[in-house]
Amino acid sequence: MKKVVGALLIFALSTICGVAWADIKPSTTTATRDIVLVEEEEGEGEKETAEVAAAVLDVEELHKNDFSVTLTSDKEDGVYGIGDNIVLTFKSEADAYLTVLDFTSSGQILVLFPNKWVENNRVKAGEEVKIPAEGQKFAMKAGGPVGVDVVKAIATNNDVPVVDPENRELAGPFAVLKDAKNATRDILLVEDEEPEPEPGGETPSDPLRWSVASLAVMTRDPEKADAPTGFGVAVNGDWTAKAWTNGTDFLTGDLVFVKFISDKPAKLVSLVNLGASENENNLLPEGTDVSIEAGEILVLPRKDDKWKLVAASKTGKDVIKAKLAAEDGTELELSFAVTVDE
Repeated sequence: MKKVVGALLIFALSTICGVAWADIKPSTTTATRDIVLVEEEEGEGEKETAEVAAAVLDVEELHKNDFSVTLTSDKEDGVYGIGDNIVLTFKSEADAYLTVLDFTSSGQILVLFPNKWVENNRVKAGEEVKIPAEGQKFAMKAGGPVGVDVVKAIATNNDVPVVDPENRELAGPFAVLKDAKNATRDILLVEDEEPEPEPGGETPSDPLRWSVASLAVMTRDPEKADAPTGFGVAVNGDWTAKAWTNGTDFLTGDLVFVKFISDKPAKLVSLVNLGASENENNLLPEGTDVSIEAGEILVLPRKDDKWKLVAASKTGKDVIKAKLAAEDGTELELSFAVTVDE
């Protein structure tokens, strides 16, 4: 088994561009630099990698709201230094059964809750559930390397399996999904099936309802404050938004995904990259309309988009800038840096 990398969460016992780009450019051009927008052109050699990435992203974007749920961390901006303790807080407006998954920056999916210390995942309406709760014999700590994890709280009104027990195994005290490629089939709730009739032919009185709350948590190295983190946070009054990429260091030819989460509905007004070549590259095809629902994880390019973002041939630091607009016209600007190497 591949060793679990502590991209964000380490668990331990507590024993105590000058040029503006407006059009899609072909991936074969020699003029591209930095992170650029190119046509979708998937080769056979890329197929397996693309399928795995798509499977994980499908689940990472999972979003549903049959009843109101919230998931927060003890740091409002979600930014932790390596070694910091992390405490999550979950709340539901309805009685529910809770499963918490961690989509690590290394591509693994960990089951944080329930776990070997807390097997009962029943929560009451209005109750604040802290993970870990005070007095419990485990802790969650931010671990290296620098990166962003997406944590998802999935709440169901009925006691049903959220992840396939046949595709999970223990990795230390927590369970990990063994096959990321088939992650969309592991999250059983994505199947919107009609409830099966009860004996006698009657429809169940309490059909399955479920909701998902998402949280982006970032680990940084306090000793390298100027190092690119691939993560940005912006706050305007009661509106907070975050943006990040699927890594902090990219090699030439790597696919780049830009991800967003906002606690208000918003439109993506612009997305540009100031590359190491000093070119300013527009990363959105002309006419692209991108909306972000409150609380969802939006990943660009989306599944149906016919374009992709690629790290091109120029070594150095790239700065990605995004502008969001809320329904009332309020705007937020986010920026973050990554590195591109040959």
